[in-house]
Amino acid sequence: MKARVLWPFAAAVAFVVVLLNATLYEVDAGQYAVVTTFGRIVQSRVAPGLHAKIPFAQDAHIFNARLLNLRVEPQALLTKGRKQVLVDAFVEYRIASFRRYLTSTGGSRHKAEERIREAAVTEFRQFFGQRTLAQILTGKDLASLTEQLNAQVARYGLVIADLRIQRIGLGDRVVGAIDKRMASDQLIRAARIEARAMAKAQMARGQADRKRAKILAEAYEKAGIIHGRAQARAAAIYAKAYDHNPRFFLFYKSLRAYVQSFANRRTTLVIGPDSGFLRFLKNQGPYEK
Repeated sequence: MKARVLWPFAAAVAFVVVLLNATLYEVDAGQYAVVTTFGRIVQSRVAPGLHAKIPFAQDAHIFNARLLNLRVEPQALLTKGRKQVLVDAFVEYRIASFRRYLTSTGGSRHKAEERIREAAVTEFRQFFGQRTLAQILTGKDLASLTEQLNAQVARYGLVIADLRIQRIGLGDRVVGAIDKRMASDQLIRAARIEARAMAKAQMARGQADRKRAKILAEAYEKAGIIHGRAQARAAAIYAKAYDHNPRFFLFYKSLRAYVQSFANRRTTLVIGPDSGFLRFLKNQGPYEK
């Protein structure tokens, strides 16, 4: 009897709970809701709070209004110079139009991010294909790339808040070409340094040779002056000796002549017996003038 009385009460409580659950919905801070009636949007931007809807006829689609992060997987792209690079990008986006977002993606975040990736890859190919690697590395035109990407994802009710290229990897051929270029640059630099060093060494040798020649010339000049002064002094001494004792001076001169004449044993002298050259050898006095 009691069970029969409690069963209708329990059923009524369960019906009320189901009815409240189908009627009330809560939107947290940082979220917005879109309410549809049999698939038709009747409210596109419901603010945070507790709200009610017509049960079983209306649905509440709750979306995140904060910035969302998306990593674009590395893509192999070609630059203007036909150099292959691997690009790894990072995107921050948010939902700008909840109505358009719901109608274009069905409210699926996975589908929305797939659309962003497809648009990003398309824009990357066009962006990198129109620029050289050096122009890309400056990062000056990323703002225009963000604008073009925004134009592509606006149809899905999305807006790109930030686009950053995290890494640009070079292909094997590009790395090899860069290594060869760097090696060539280093060889050219080494050749320039060697040429400058050789020029400086040649200049230093030239300066040393000029300095040596100058020193030798000055030394020869001083030696000549000293030698001349010595000869003049010797001549003065000889003249003084001659004036002091002319006969001894003639004897001394004759002895020097003998030494110079008979220094070489192979020397042959053809002279007469009465020659004055042999007077001192004959134990005679000096020959007359």
